[in-house]
Amino acid sequence: MGTVEQRLCDIEFKEELLSKLNELRNESTLCDATLRIEGQDFAAHRCVLSAASPYFRSLFTSGFKENESNVVELQEIKSAAAASEALRFIYTGEVLINASINAQTLYKVADYLIIPSLKTKVSEYLKESIDATNCLQLESFAAQFRCESLEEAAFAFALENFPSVVKSDDFNALDFEKVKQLVSHDEIIVSREEEVYDAVISWVKHDILSRECLLPELLRCLRLFSMSKYSLREILMEELVIKSGTCTNILHEGKDFFLFPDDFMGRSFKPRACLNNNESVVIITGGHNGIDLSQQTATNNTYSFLLSRKHWFPLSTMPYPRTRHGAAVCCGQLFVIGGNSSDPMCSFNPKQNNWISGMLEASKRVHCSVTAFHEELYVIGGEDHWNSIDKYNPTLQEWTKVASTKTGRAAHCAVAMGNLIYVLGGFDESACHKCVECFDPLTEQLADKPCMTYARRFAGAAALGGNIFIVGGYADMAWETLQASCEMFDPVVNQWSLVSSPVIPRAACAMVRFDDHLYLFGGEDTKYKLDSVECYDVQGDKWELFSTMPEKLSCLQASVLLLPKKYIPLDV
Repeated sequence: MGTVEQRLCDIEFKEELLSKLNELRNESTLCDATLRIEGQDFAAHRCVLSAASPYFRSLFTSGFKENESNVVELQEIKSAAAASEALRFIYTGEVLINASINAQTLYKVADYLIIPSLKTKVSEYLKESIDATNCLQLESFAAQFRCESLEEAAFAFALENFPSVVKSDDFNALDFEKVKQLVSHDEIIVSREEEVYDAVISWVKHDILSRECLLPELLRCLRLFSMSKYSLREILMEELVIKSGTCTNILHEGKDFFLFPDDFMGRSFKPRACLNNNESVVIITGGHNGIDLSQQTATNNTYSFLLSRKHWFPLSTMPYPRTRHGAAVCCGQLFVIGGNSSDPMCSFNPKQNNWISGMLEASKRVHCSVTAFHEELYVIGGEDHWNSIDKYNPTLQEWTKVASTKTGRAAHCAVAMGNLIYVLGGFDESACHKCVECFDPLTEQLADKPCMTYARRFAGAAALGGNIFIVGGYADMAWETLQASCEMFDPVVNQWSLVSSPVIPRAACAMVRFDDHLYLFGGEDTKYKLDSVECYDVQGDKWELFSTMPEKLSCLQASVLLLPKKYIPLDV
């Protein structure tokens, strides 16, 4: 019969042995070497040092003078405290890093003495200490000492926390190649590409004399097509850009992407990964639910509609029920203002999939319109605010009264197209309107435009292909006559013309543009609320039924918003 070997390991014996060896070191018993560091002497055993460190093994087994002497002077080590901790690790396998021991200095000692296990311990400690103020310095340190795991962790942190990291002194001290590597990286986490531009311009201005010439190459690293055209226009007014013909040309090419998109067909445009994790959806907010018009119960339901797959799914509900309100997307968030609600204003943050309520609002209003223009919101009219035009700046959280319409309006439509906001139809305290006004937010001036073919209130409207389309609505003040038609305004010829009518006549509906189609949601006829969705093909001038909403709603709002894919159900 063969024999079976067993290798038994007594952990307690090992620990006891290490403990006894460390006691001998502390008592300078049987020590045959003295390490001298910064004038301090540390007793040790050659055999223990040689077993733990190839550096000491080579030193004590070669013809170096240290092999003949008991004293080893380690002049390259500049911290006696770090060396003492490294020596304790050699004897016990334990290391203590506190405020008096600089972890990077201890890593240098471990690297110099060739103690890989200590380097690993310190590296893990440094990974835990990474933050926005030190990640760039730690990445540089790790690269210098070829600590790949620490280098990767520090760089990953810089990418994931880019907006905070670029505010640090270490970012301003980076050399050009490192800044270029950082701002070019696909994995930067930002909410908007404009944040990368802000970092670039801040770095250049930190040492403008030597860095100004580097701005063009850094601008080429930006994904200008991911920025808003309004941001590009503002950047073109930056003094450093104005002074450089090269910079100006780069920015103009970025603007051309928005002005002449057909010229860029066939070219590859890759946004940051974080900005490519979103999908356009239609968000339906509030409204009256129920079957017939006798039920006027406001809802706080929020539905998302994925047009590409004709699929509905719920989002987090609004803080309070709301109907007869206005809504618009601005600065990447959905703002809902006015209506019958105890909360005059709230916003939906798609990145967090939650609502924020209790926001500052000028005053309550019902049947107003809300339009986004140049990253600001314009709230027009509404009952008891018939002629007012107020502006809200989401960044500053400030309201400003900017102008007054000539005609009092509520339950009207407002559509931004070009540099103008068109205000269409609605009603005042005495009549239903077909008149149209045009508001210029840049000059804050109003002008009359040709009247629509028919008077409309509670209609739906949107811009597409350089034209404005308005559909449905009530044609009188008695809630009895539906205006079933759809008409189009062409600003080139400055006139309205009738186009095909929807399949189902409706009022109190919502309409959005997506790609080259218009989509009409819900509403009501003279008796019942509706849940149908229609699609309008502009080229074919044809309406067709497209989908069915989760519930029947009138006086709802529809908005197109970029929603992170992680909030879209997997089965959608």
